Parts: sequence; C-alpha cells; structure tokens
Amino acid sequence: MAKRLSRWYCCVLLSLLPCTVYADLVVVVSAEAALSRIQRQELKDLYLESRNSLPGQARITPIDQSERSRERSEFYRRYIEKTPAQLRTHWARLIFTGRGQPPQALADSQAVVERLIRDPYALGYIDPDFLDERLKVVTVE
Repeated sequence: MAKRLSRWYCCVLLSLLPCTVYADLVVVVSAEAALSRIQRQELKDLYLESRNSLPGQARITPIDQSERSRERSEFYRRYIEKTPAQLRTHWARLIFTGRGQPPQALADSQAVVERLIRDPYALGYIDPDFLDERLKVVTVE
C-alpha cells in the first residue's frame, strides 16, 4: 500500500512540474547601447506607445515578438500587465484613431537578437538561451 501511494505521489508531482516551470525572460539591448536600467512604467510606456524616449536617452525603438510566441505572452503578462485580448483592444483603438502603431514584431528571439545588434537604439526581450556578448541585459526596476 505504501509503495502504491509513493508512486501515486511521484506521478502527481511529475505531472505538475511542466505547469510550474517556465524559462525566464530577459529585456535586452545591444552591448553598445547606453541603456542599462529602466523603470517598469517606462517600459510599459515604450511598449504601449505613450512615449518613445527616456530621460537622457535618444529615441528608443521597442521590438516585439510574434503573437504566438511564449516570450511575448510572458513579457506582456509580467512587465506590461496586459492580456493578449487587452493588448489587441489597446492597439485597435490607437490604430483606429490614427494615434499609434504597435512595435515591430519579429518571428522569434533569434530575429530579435539580430535586430538589436544592428540597432543600438532598439530594445527587446528574449529567451536567455539566446544571450551572448553582443547584448546587454537591462534591469527592470
């Protein structure tokens, strides 16, 4: 009986594991960029297009990932505090009134890396497995 219960508990724990473990996400810029820290509200403003620069910085171009990417869902949930539905509503309103366009969306983390290394004024988010010496992690405060 004890052996059966112990197997049952192991099965339950293992079945829950994929639900609770997820890869982390990092906000990054080119290693040549001056930006190293950003306030959470500033990040939200950049990605929701209520601002396009930060104090003491040149214009910053936010780079997005595909709507179907895990990184995008995690980024908007964690930092921007918007669901995909809220985000679509936000952009539909701004596009309809002619007051804005969403950030350029690239296919995946690798595409974001390639864009960031070519543009020191771009800001993006990637899976940390794609980090290398050409990028700098931005601390979100």
